[in-house]
Amino acid sequence: MKNVNSRQFQPIWGGRARKILLLAVLVMAAGALATPPVGFLVNQIVAMGSAMDSISQQVQMGGAPDGSDERWQVQLQAQGATDFYIQQLALAPGGYSGWPTHPGILVGTVVSGSIDFYDANCQKHSYTPGQVFLENSQPHGIINTGTVNAELSIAYLVKHNAARRIEADAPACASTTGIP
Repeated sequence: MKNVNSRQFQPIWGGRARKILLLAVLVMAAGALATPPVGFLVNQIVAMGSAMDSISQQVQMGGAPDGSDERWQVQLQAQGATDFYIQQLALAPGGYSGWPTHPGILVGTVVSGSIDFYDANCQKHSYTPGQVFLENSQPHGIINTGTVNAELSIAYLVKHNAARRIEADAPACASTTGIP
């Protein structure tokens, strides 16, 4: 019998192939942690544009037209290029968004139907037609627990060339929300 040196044998999976396999397993595992959206009937970008310079706008209004002394102010600051989107969504009853984040600010309004919005601590806020909700870089989810479609209009201001939506892991309290 011949004495064989173990260095002469190469494993079937060489170093490069092992790295590729490991990377594929990690990508699949990471994807399995995030919760994809379910039940979106319409998901359409209806307008988009970019501001390549920083944005710095401020508006102050004095007394209201009815003579009251109610003051109002808004400030918008964005350092660096910013992308702007308007999106129309329709969410079927029982549908949900998963647990995304956004690299900027989302301002949405319910056009018809209703949604329940959950923040990263699973605090619930319900919204009906005409009400406005905000989303940002913290994980959050929406669900339509009603019996009719929820129609939403959404405006985004996000970092230029960044994805509007980034999948996040569901918070530990997610099981109380109906959003996996």
